[in-house]
Parts: sequence; structure tokens; C-alpha cells
Amino acid sequence: MGNSAFFAVLIVLILAVIYVMKGSDNPPDTSYNQTPKQYIELVEQKKAARQAAEQLEQSLQENSKKIDQALESANSQR
Repeated sequence: MGNSAFFAVLIVLILAVIYVMKGSDNPPDTSYNQTPKQYIELVEQKKAARQAAEQLEQSLQENSKKIDQALESANSQR
């Protein structure tokens, strides 16, 4: 009796976790149905997106510095 109750609770818990993962607004990126090739492609896409975001942030910082310098030089020439 004790073992069957434990397994019943375990099965219900596993099903609840799967239900929450599938029904959430932001499901996990990985899936147990992915092939290794799909997972590697996903990791590479995330890496490329992260690098692009870093480059964009760096260029925005450089542009803001240039704008600040231009404003300072324009104010000093007045």
C-alpha cells in the first residue's frame, strides 16, 4: 500500500510539472524531443544573438560618447 501511494504521488507530480512547462507563457528553450543537432543549433543561435547584442551595446556606448564630445565642442565654440 505504501509503495503504490508513493508511485501515484510521483506520477501526479511529474504530470503536473509537464503540464506547467507546456502551458506556461515562456516555455523552456530546450525540449526533450530535440535532437542533438537541433540543440547545438539552438546553442549557436543563442551565442550569436548574445554577441550581436554585445556589439550593439558597445556601438551605442561609442555613439553616445561621440555625441557627448560633439555637444561639448559645440558648447565650447559658442
